[in-house]
Amino acid sequence: MDAAASGLILCLLGAVLVRRDVRGLVRRFTWRRAPATIRFASGPSWRIDFTLPDGRGVSAVTRDLRLLARRDGDGPVIILYDPKAPSRRVDLPGRPGLGLACGVGLAGLGVAALLR
Repeated sequence: MDAAASGLILCLLGAVLVRRDVRGLVRRFTWRRAPATIRFASGPSWRIDFTLPDGRGVSAVTRDLRLLARRDGDGPVIILYDPKAPSRRVDLPGRPGLGLACGVGLAGLGVAALLR
């Protein structure tokens, strides 16, 4: 395998690892923040209740365990919601993790291999 092909593969692997963190950064800048409470609902689902700035109450139901694993404990949390569809698109902001560091490293190695 030549350097260009291996560099391209490394860049693609880096992009796959960085994708979720980049999506989270975009959501931080385009979506709105709101304090919310999370409660266990019947079945394996959780109910996220929060209030919009105009005073309307919104309740979103999710089964996404990855979303809830980013919580820092019990009690009220700060969520991000899509202003276009607040009851369907909810996210808990997470911190950049090991995937971001590995992805940037792989992309850097891929660019170095492409330029060699």
